[in-house]
Amino acid sequence: MLNVPLFIDGMLGMGDNIYQRAFVKQLPAGSYIKTAWPELYEDLPVLPVRSFTTLRTQRKNEFRTQSAFHQPPDMRQTKRIFYGPENLRRGSIFAAMRQQFGVEPSELDLPSFGPAEFTHQKPIAVIRPATVRAEWRSDSRNPDPDYLLQASRLLRKHFCVISVADLQEGEEWAVGELPEADLRLHSGQLNFKSLMRLVEHAAVVVTPVGWALPAAIAYKTPVYVVAGGRGGHNAPEIVTDSSMDLSHVGWAIPDNYCRCETWDHHCDKRISNFDSKFEAWLNEVVLSGIKQRAGVSPRAGDRALPGSSLPAV
Repeated sequence: MLNVPLFIDGMLGMGDNIYQRAFVKQLPAGSYIKTAWPELYEDLPVLPVRSFTTLRTQRKNEFRTQSAFHQPPDMRQTKRIFYGPENLRRGSIFAAMRQQFGVEPSELDLPSFGPAEFTHQKPIAVIRPATVRAEWRSDSRNPDPDYLLQASRLLRKHFCVISVADLQEGEEWAVGELPEADLRLHSGQLNFKSLMRLVEHAAVVVTPVGWALPAAIAYKTPVYVVAGGRGGHNAPEIVTDSSMDLSHVGWAIPDNYCRCETWDHHCDKRISNFDSKFEAWLNEVVLSGIKQRAGVSPRAGDRALPGSSLPAV
């Protein structure tokens, strides 16, 4: 049989591509992968292929990226990577990818895209608001946005808070009151590499379930996930895996966590004593480490960055 190259017909979501990367690292050199996020694979011997997707955020990145795309050969072996409700009833996202890639994952990691772009006399905290996308509705997945607001107020006592989103009227919009922040970047101002640098050099990330969770795990940045509903697709054991380093991951789970699979279900999202739970995690996992480093000369890669070069809000 001819030794034909492998073509991965990959997924399109940013978070899914971060998950995929752990498996792509195990593939033969010279493999191809269809993706809208070629930056994720720049340090690997894999050749990105343009997806020509019509999805808004993915299309935007695909056509503004400086990364190279390649044309796959006609003769190739194709593997389609995906997961749906049936897969997630049986196991995690990683479990589905194990089956479809046919290999065990390597460490979930990401390349470093350089030094921090945003610095401040306080360490940087990144927060993601709850949003809804017209092209892929998942209203029930979002947490009650009031918990993100509470978290942002507590964060601002200790951190310079940057809130990131890609909002556009009629395409993607915020739910409820936005988190408080020292800087809001809500119009997709950051390209992919800038966004990843922000997560890499942050002291902490607070987010609903979404791409920021695997990105923070990959960079070993402490991350606190505020869960909502639709737990059948978004529960901790589905969106993480025992092979990952979860020592710096915290969760706020609703008291009556809804395990539904529907995007528009009115899930019960109440979380008792949210503020005290989040504050306890923040003190134990994040602030204790910052206090231990206080007084130590900053080194390359330190998360608590000196100076103040944030633009005005």
